[in-house]
Amino acid sequence: MLDALDGVESTAQIQLSKDPFERIVGQDHAVVLVKSAVMQRRHVLLCGVPGIGKSMLAQAAATLLPQPKEEVCIRRNPSCEDRPLVTVHRRTAVEAPTPGPIDEDTRYVRPEELPVAVAIRMGYRCPMCTALSSPVRGRCTACGARKRASVSGSAAYLQLFRTLDVMPDPAEESVTIDVEEEGYHTRVTYEHEADGMIRVTRTRRAAPEPRQAPADREEHILVAWDTPRFVRLSGASPTELLGDVRHDPYGGVEGLGVPPHKRVVAGAVHEAHEGILYIDELATLGPLQKHLLTAMQERKYPIVGRNPHSAGAAVRVDDVPCDFILFASCNLEDLPNILPPLRSRIRGYGYEVMLSSWMEKSPESAGHLVRFIAQTIAEDGRIPHMSVDAIEEVLDAAEKIAYQMDRQRDAFTLRLRELGGIVRIAGDVACQEGDVLIRASHVRSAVKLNQMMGQLPSAQRDGLDTSGSRDTYGDYFF
Repeated sequence: MLDALDGVESTAQIQLSKDPFERIVGQDHAVVLVKSAVMQRRHVLLCGVPGIGKSMLAQAAATLLPQPKEEVCIRRNPSCEDRPLVTVHRRTAVEAPTPGPIDEDTRYVRPEELPVAVAIRMGYRCPMCTALSSPVRGRCTACGARKRASVSGSAAYLQLFRTLDVMPDPAEESVTIDVEEEGYHTRVTYEHEADGMIRVTRTRRAAPEPRQAPADREEHILVAWDTPRFVRLSGASPTELLGDVRHDPYGGVEGLGVPPHKRVVAGAVHEAHEGILYIDELATLGPLQKHLLTAMQERKYPIVGRNPHSAGAAVRVDDVPCDFILFASCNLEDLPNILPPLRSRIRGYGYEVMLSSWMEKSPESAGHLVRFIAQTIAEDGRIPHMSVDAIEEVLDAAEKIAYQMDRQRDAFTLRLRELGGIVRIAGDVACQEGDVLIRASHVRSAVKLNQMMGQLPSAQRDGLDTSGSRDTYGDYFF
């Protein structure tokens, strides 16, 4: 069952992928549909129980977006100041060359050769006196001040400062800084090496020529070329979703106030133009779903002043582009609260994807969970790695959660938020006990703590009939 652990002593030896889609567990059918949706510019509604990876799918989809081709600007309307005009600038090879790697070189330096700011972030230097010492040491050997805590340092040291509630920021395993040079963007990455050296990777990319607005018209850039086109919302207000016009106490009077075209604020539907608008819990938008549907249908939406007592209430900008891909998530019980025409449009022009809350137990699925455990530990950055016996306990817990919450036998849960909580609590318990690895006993303690806090259901609380399954699941219920 645990072929993924052959020759492995802890999660430190498990290779993690940088591809965000490969970090998604058990939702292969959804991954295929999401990739297709981005390529074909289709809308997507992700349905399922909480904690199964809906947000991860949307964020992974954003990595597939091409470079934006349009920049949206608002300009003054000489004939009517309160009706600014929209201008869309499209990329050309001259205006915005595609940045590409010019050269990349790698070299190795000793810790004392690092820039001071970088050495402090990586735990080599003291932030008070900048004296040099090992990142494993929690305090400066020269002045005694606290340094940044080492992620891989002494568990007892970490626990001491957790107990005192003065835990310093963890040292960073790698540091990346951007340097602007004439005609180039340069990115320098510093990374720890096993032999105590620091690997320095320097990448230079061509910088695009800045666009100059025409001299004969004043323009306010509403959505710039370099604006991230992945926009995430949850429980948005009308202003946040649809835009607004800021108030001006002088009413935009020439020479005193700010002109109306410079007070226009983009909404999320406009900021996501050519990109993805991700709405977490779509049903919480309530009546705003009607406006969202209009924006999806027309691919443009006006921006108006929304406060009737503001000077912006008289300002209106028509035909502001908002050609976005909608990614929305929804829990199963909230599906009836989605506006029927909106749901119909998503299904008619895209995909409604039902995500799984469990997967069949197999060597392959066990391997996926092992990688999930390793990536959870890596992302947390504050807990030690996990031993093989502890991994087996987590897989056992995943099997029991699948039975408790979905009544599935010979299955693993995909409620990964709950499973990730077990891993993190087990790591905290290991730190409290001063252990350098998460052991099976720590995982068992984490399961009990989760049940006591109500994060995992118990047989008694859910009223499950465990008769006939006590031999398999009895030691999990207490």
